[in-house]
Amino acid sequence: MKKEALSQLLRKELIIGYVYGLDGECQEYYFEKSPFNIASFIMLKKKQADKMLLTDTMDRLLLDTFGEFINCCPDQRLLQEIIKELVPMQLGEKEPANIQIVRVDEALEFLSYRSQKRAWIYCRIDAPEDAHGVLKGQKRELMDYAEQMGFIVVGESVDIGGGLDSDRPGLAEVMKAVDDGRMDVLLVKKVDRLGRDTAKLLDFLRGLDQLGVELYSPLEGQIQLDYRSPSLSL
Repeated sequence: MKKEALSQLLRKELIIGYVYGLDGECQEYYFEKSPFNIASFIMLKKKQADKMLLTDTMDRLLLDTFGEFINCCPDQRLLQEIIKELVPMQLGEKEPANIQIVRVDEALEFLSYRSQKRAWIYCRIDAPEDAHGVLKGQKRELMDYAEQMGFIVVGESVDIGGGLDSDRPGLAEVMKAVDDGRMDVLLVKKVDRLGRDTAKLLDFLRGLDQLGVELYSPLEGQIQLDYRSPSLSL
């Protein structure tokens, strides 16, 4: 399932479907709660199932089955609504829908990934001498730091040039990524890698702050400068 569809599914009221095979193995699934979806799930999984157990996300029993046949459903009103959808499917009068179903382990992996902060790496060196080696070392240091902090690196930008020059393609790429909401964290070796013009740096930091992007450095940790103070020095 695509990430966007999975994200939308996980915002809905869900059912957990436990499907027990003839070999005793259990597969766990999430799908959206509705009588029609429950009936469709039962029919879609019946060939794999010796029995099924459906609960809500609070682990409260909704129903269990022997194969495709309902054994127990504590909520009689829900039972009647499910039967109304299920019986025509069992008789071949109606086809089960190809509903959105996701394995629980896949959903949990997605949620774990989504909870990690997205990091963008920015490297800058002042002069082109030995640019490859210096930039490579700077990038490696930031990649190692991202892994240490549990960040997911989603992009990187590089500049070669002085810190007083604000017209840098790499920095422009960073600013666009920030505006597009593509990062949660910006990683730099030191804050002066972003620039040495204090006024322009303050404007950049304000932009990060307003868009909720945090700034981190392996040398300085999380950088929370008081950019509102006119006495800030770098």
